[in-house]
Amino acid sequence: MKLPVDWGTMWLGGFCAVGALGGLPVRGADYAAHPPLEDLLTLPANTTLQAEATIGLAEKAWSEQLDGALVVLARDAYRARRLLHEAAGIQRDEWVGVPANASHDLAESVKHHGARPRFLDFDARLRLTTSASRFTWAQVLRGLWQPRNAAWLDCADTLPMPGAAMRPAVTLYGLHLPDAGSGAGALLVFNDAALYAEVKALRKPADCPNAAQALAQCERLPELAARQSANLAEARRGLHEAAGLATHEPNTLALATAVAVQIPLECDVATFYAYVEQENTPVRWLPQIQPLHYAALRADGAPDHRGTAANLARWLYVPVGPEYTFEEIKHGVLGIVKAAEYLGVRWRSNPAHAAEYAALMDRTYGDGHDAYRPLFALDGVFAAGD
Repeated sequence: MKLPVDWGTMWLGGFCAVGALGGLPVRGADYAAHPPLEDLLTLPANTTLQAEATIGLAEKAWSEQLDGALVVLARDAYRARRLLHEAAGIQRDEWVGVPANASHDLAESVKHHGARPRFLDFDARLRLTTSASRFTWAQVLRGLWQPRNAAWLDCADTLPMPGAAMRPAVTLYGLHLPDAGSGAGALLVFNDAALYAEVKALRKPADCPNAAQALAQCERLPELAARQSANLAEARRGLHEAAGLATHEPNTLALATAVAVQIPLECDVATFYAYVEQENTPVRWLPQIQPLHYAALRADGAPDHRGTAANLARWLYVPVGPEYTFEEIKHGVLGIVKAAEYLGVRWRSNPAHAAEYAALMDRTYGDGHDAYRPLFALDGVFAAGD
């Protein structure tokens, strides 16, 4: 039986910064790991398909996969959104709430319907402000966090999590199919029977994806999700216990492709990101993946777009793959740990532990050492996102 890894005591005693005192990065520049999930979402082109598959059969399979949920398949995410907007009766020039960093595809689907995107700010935990709009889209980037109080949820850049969950009125997922001729595929999951019936009635044969591929992606999902979820949990545990930084809670609705890590307020964002990158850690900055929409910066855009941009900039994306070995998970964690150690924010979420560790460094290395020195107050309780 494999014993759990003790992440909290795996790396103690200080680190040498990259380029100083002979310090070496976590990985060599040519290190090749197993692919992250973001590279594996698309159904492999050589997958064996059922020749007799129909849209009805594929929808039945997806419904069963999601514990009996009402589902509608569409040719792509853009068309799925347009069908939903029409079914909901959104009027010309009506405001529709979207995040300040809404994807171009989401914003354009609202505008092409004749409606107007209302760009909404979000807080330090990336939670949307409330909107007076009749309809609001929440958009959870690559399944990184658990949505709160979302009426319509856009997760088109990833796949669903199998099983039952407390779902919003509508959730959109991508199917990530390889057949360009029939579209990449999309899945609408409803917790609103009336809206489901309207969308189903509006959908035409030309709006449907390749049924055999949609069915194959459904059959592939459980094993993929199980392996990815296990590796996500281990990476998240490592980051929490070894780095002591805030991460997002698991998403029960959408399959996350990474773990999101928050850079503490005491640390300059660019400096922290640069230190992690110097370790050759395959980290990305969330604004690189989906920055604020340009229209959110206008006078009629998000009211506090500067604050919202700063909130987004505090999050890093640490990719995880379903085939990652423990060594690969460890490398992703260690890159964050080393940056947090150098910059004095390690165990930011556990000030008592940080104080004990700092005292250990003082006893070990004496006065004037270059090891860990916390740059945050140690006499209070820290709440993630505060």
